[in-house]
Amino acid sequence: MLREELQELQSFIQQELTIRGKTDPASPDTGVVSQRLDAVSALWDRLVAQLGEREASLTEVLDASRQFHETMKTLVEWLPLAADSVDAFSVDQPWTAEQHEQFKVFVEH
Repeated sequence: MLREELQELQSFIQQELTIRGKTDPASPDTGVVSQRLDAVSALWDRLVAQLGEREASLTEVLDASRQFHETMKTLVEWLPLAADSVDAFSVDQPWTAEQHEQFKVFVEH
């Protein structure tokens, strides 16, 4: 769809050049035709700018999505290891200083 619109833009530009080349500068209609062509050109320029902004936004969203996916992948890999490590710590008895230090190291990583 976007390609078709851009092809239409190229076609419009060619037609605009053809029309402007065939109009008589002394004709009273030339000013009206030029104004209308300028208005359409301005609208096309605005559309192209909006498409550029949309592309930038989509790129930002895609980058954020990739980053989120990588974070989730890391978390999924880490959770079973974390569960095993936490399970290794006994809650039935008071921790030794060594167990406390091991847990601190585990939490920091």
